[in-house]
Amino acid sequence: MKLISIFRLLNPAYIIKQIRYQIKLYKFSHSELKNYMYLGSKSTNTIMKGHNVLFPNADCYDCEIGEFSYIQKNSCLYKTKVGKFCSIADYVKTGFGNHPTEMVSTYPGFYYDTYNELKYSFYQGKPKTEVLRKTGGGKFVVEIGNDVWIGSHVLILDGVTIGDGAVVAAGAVVTKDVEPYAIYGGVPAKLIKYRFKPEIVEKLLKIKWWDKGEKWIQEHNEEFEDVERFTKLYE
Repeated sequence: MKLISIFRLLNPAYIIKQIRYQIKLYKFSHSELKNYMYLGSKSTNTIMKGHNVLFPNADCYDCEIGEFSYIQKNSCLYKTKVGKFCSIADYVKTGFGNHPTEMVSTYPGFYYDTYNELKYSFYQGKPKTEVLRKTGGGKFVVEIGNDVWIGSHVLILDGVTIGDGAVVAAGAVVTKDVEPYAIYGGVPAKLIKYRFKPEIVEKLLKIKWWDKGEKWIQEHNEEFEDVERFTKLYE
C-alpha cells in the first residue's frame, strides 16, 4: 500500500491534477480582515466581518456574515444575516421570495412590475404585496444567530430566524423560527431535541462567549469541552 502511495505521488498526471485542483480552489484573501474566497464564490453587497471563508461557488447577496463564519460550496444566501462562528454547509439556500395565495393568481406579474425580470408584466406601479417576508421588520429575510450549524442541502424560507447555538439537520426545509440551542430536522423542519438542559441554555445565552473576542477565546478554548464546567465558570 505504501509503494502504491509513493508511485501515485510521483506520477506527473497526479501532480498536475492536484495543482489544478488547488488553483481552482484558491481565489484571493483579504489581508486586513483575513477573509478567504475560493474560485467561483461571489460576495455582492455583502459585509464580511472577518475570518470568513466562502468556498467554491458560494454566493452571498445583500448579506452580513459575522466573524469566523464560513459558507461551504454551492450555497446561496440572499438578504441573510449570519452571526459569528457559524458553520453553513454545502447547497444551503435562503431568500426564495413569496407568492400571495389569497389572490386569483399566484403569478408575480399580477402584483408587481416584473418586466425587468420576466420581460412582461400585467401590473404597473407600487407592488400590491410584499414579495420578501422580512425578519422583525428589518432588511434581512433570514437571520441566523451565533454558533449555528446548518447542514447540507437545507432550505430556509423567508421570515425565519434561527437562534444562537441551534443545529439544522441535513435536507431540512425550515418554515418557522428555530429556538436557541434546538436541533431541527425534517420536511417541514420540526424540533428533534435541545442540545442542553434549559438551565444550561439560559446560562450560555447570558455568557455570549462569541462576543468575548478572539484573544479571550484563544486563552479559554480548552474549557469549551465541558459545557457544565464552562457555564459554572462564566455564568
